Amino acid sequence: MRASAETVIERPMAAVWEWASDPGNWHYWYEEVGESGGAVYEVSESSPPRRQVVRALSGPFRFEGTLELSEDVGGTRVRQTVVSTPADLPGRLLSLVAGPLVRRSMRRRIAAQLARLKQMVELEATL
Repeated sequence: MRASAETVIERPMAAVWEWASDPGNWHYWYEEVGESGGAVYEVSESSPPRRQVVRALSGPFRFEGTLELSEDVGGTRVRQTVVSTPADLPGRLLSLVAGPLVRRSMRRRIAAQLARLKQMVELEATL
């Protein structure tokens, strides 16, 4: 299942990259990381300051998340795409039957995560 969302953060790309790509900050904005205590993640691709791919190697939520940054008139455009693959048969069947609903829910979660990231990065600039 694939879903994505994007936002514009009113900060330079380098500042957004520094905050968003740091694993020490992920639990503040990246919901799956905060919910998956004990899960193991790896940064499988990193092209600073434009692209980072993170994979969940263990835990209840198996996913691959891609963060892409680009310059925008208002600051930095941030797009996050998540590909989630259910590990068990019931999960795969559910995603087949309820795919559009699940995708819409994923899109809302990603948009909420990006809103938290935007808030954190822009707030840090004012401190």
